[in-house]
Amino acid sequence: MANNPGFGVLLTRLLNHRRMDVTWLASASGISEIELRSVVSGVPPLASQLDDLAPALGFHAADLYVIADVPAPEARIPWDPAAGSGIASLVKITMVLPSDHRARVHWMVDQLPHEPRLPPSLPPRTYDQHESGFGAMLANLLCGNRNLHSLTAAAKTLALLTDGRVYLAASTISGIGRGRVPLTPDLVTGFATALGISAGDLAAIIGVELPESSRPDNPLAAEMAGLLSNCRRLTAAQAERVCNEAKSMLVAVPDDATGEDWNRVYHQHGRWWGAPRR
Repeated sequence: MANNPGFGVLLTRLLNHRRMDVTWLASASGISEIELRSVVSGVPPLASQLDDLAPALGFHAADLYVIADVPAPEARIPWDPAAGSGIASLVKITMVLPSDHRARVHWMVDQLPHEPRLPPSLPPRTYDQHESGFGAMLANLLCGNRNLHSLTAAAKTLALLTDGRVYLAASTISGIGRGRVPLTPDLVTGFATALGISAGDLAAIIGVELPESSRPDNPLAAEMAGLLSNCRRLTAAQAERVCNEAKSMLVAVPDDATGEDWNRVYHQHGRWWGAPRR
């Protein structure tokens, strides 16, 4: 795999970064130390091992499949590739709402039933990690594993969750996925924020050194990253339904409102709709 030495090396990097060892991981995951040392030595991990490693390491299992470049079972794959645009809109609206309204959105997502999986109208967007290495890994985590198959939706969501610090064109997301854009510390940190993964962990896995001074964690961004991940199981219709409910929680922005006091989300019939800044 280009620029990727294999899952065993990536796992070792992560453990070294956390100052943990295989003995600890064996105890935490329930996998025998002999099996884990085989994986660390380069034996490709089994699906069952990734399922056990994920909670021990604090990762979503679906993300660990991508990091290991192992095909995920159907249950780990986002439910409906067509839901991505609705999910991106939902995140945009929800993050400006007051905390009690945001809690309501989370509750609605959690209460929605699993719908039967339908054949996708378009194949899910994936990038070849064997050809494009870590850039493909990041793009697959964000676009594929977070259901943001629209590159425009992926770019907008990345900008939202990083407060505009990582503002990319859709073509740049594609360039990252194809291994044509260098992975700078800012890019890795931005993707980590949107994915809800520790920037230090992700940088260690990829082999990018982060500057010693880093921005403090943003609780709202972490919350929205969680919402983005939880929405992976929604159909397009369900995402639209929750998005419309969240949209109904917005209020008309006063004509004399300032940008410092109000978030403007969308403009309709001559009026802005949004929410007061917290």
